[in-house]
Amino acid sequence: MNYFFDQHFHVMNIVHPNLLSFFSSLEGGIGDLVTSGTLSPSYILTNKNRKSAALLNRITNTLTTFEQTIGETLVMMEDDLMGKFPSHDEEALRPEAPYIRDGKMHMRSRTYDKMAMCPLLMDFSSNKIRNDSLYYPAPNEEKILDYVKDTLEGFEYYRTTHPDGLFEFFPFLGINPQVHTMDFIEKLLDTYIHKENDKKQFYGVKFYPPLGYDPWPTDPEQRDKVIMIYEFCSKHDIPIMTHCDDQGFRGVPAKEAWKYTAPSSYKPVLARYPMLRIDFAHYGWQYNQLQKNPLSLISGLTSRVPDSPWFYDLVDLMQLYPNVYADVSFSGSNPDFYLLLSNYLKSLEEEQRQTILSRSLFGTDFSVNLVKVESYTSYYRIFEESPFTDDEIHQMVHSNPLKFMHLDNN
Repeated sequence: MNYFFDQHFHVMNIVHPNLLSFFSSLEGGIGDLVTSGTLSPSYILTNKNRKSAALLNRITNTLTTFEQTIGETLVMMEDDLMGKFPSHDEEALRPEAPYIRDGKMHMRSRTYDKMAMCPLLMDFSSNKIRNDSLYYPAPNEEKILDYVKDTLEGFEYYRTTHPDGLFEFFPFLGINPQVHTMDFIEKLLDTYIHKENDKKQFYGVKFYPPLGYDPWPTDPEQRDKVIMIYEFCSKHDIPIMTHCDDQGFRGVPAKEAWKYTAPSSYKPVLARYPMLRIDFAHYGWQYNQLQKNPLSLISGLTSRVPDSPWFYDLVDLMQLYPNVYADVSFSGSNPDFYLLLSNYLKSLEEEQRQTILSRSLFGTDFSVNLVKVESYTSYYRIFEESPFTDDEIHQMVHSNPLKFMHLDNN
């Protein structure tokens, strides 16, 4: 099938995130949102939007997607790519013609028959909410089960209302092992992913370290649980997606989240399971200046290449292991990201350059990306105007994700 992949996006409504867990993670109070959290400079707050109504408009626009069902959001996303919504931002990038037209998806010089949509479910279940300072006790919830149910219902709503739509779904199941028993995790995998005689409901596993997922725990009981998942994914050739920038929704304090999220935290995992297929989302981007050393900052400014140490740790892993990938979700909200990435690739020897190009995936991080761009369409337009060639764009949206998803032989 001639697919165009969005390898990384989220659809959810307001009941799915664990807001109690998020606010419990702010050790330094609300000030943590600015010093190390979602309001860090250059992540959501930027010089462009901090002194205008733009930020409020972006946040409000994002919240509109949380006030409807998952099925309605999926329909809205396709309608957006069909050009059904007018822009209200003079600076928002818009394509000359809708991306979906004449029954096809169009990108640069190529057309695609179907869109392979890979929604990522986050496991917002938690048992680490601090109760000691709360008047009412916080509940322990298996929130992933309701999220799965609502997502599958959303797919059915889309298929029923849009029988000729271009979207096909290849979702990833969020699992946060530390908050579940081994039996519960095994049941999740067996019920939703491991289907011998039936079509899979989920095609991969989603890890989100800022919620407390440690890729290689020191605690033997916790390590047994992650080893079980790695061995399951290795045996059944299941891809893994892991969050890899220093921001986003958190369930643990910032420094703990950064420790688990860093690409280096996967070194012992890959040493034991070198063929594991893992996509490090957001290309290892770091927004918090406290995590960057002066040399990386100077090099980034003078050479116009990435200044994120995690980025370089990640591309090193690509050179060492054959199934390590990275995606451009959310990071591509800023057109400069593509310029920095392109400049870096041009500085490499051809073999190294081709290795990285062959492991790069297109993703959007919708609807989270709406805090930085006006629309789903705007994100595509930024990508379309990037410095990459038509063939390189095709690799990122088609050839590379087919390999990552192990659908290239189907």
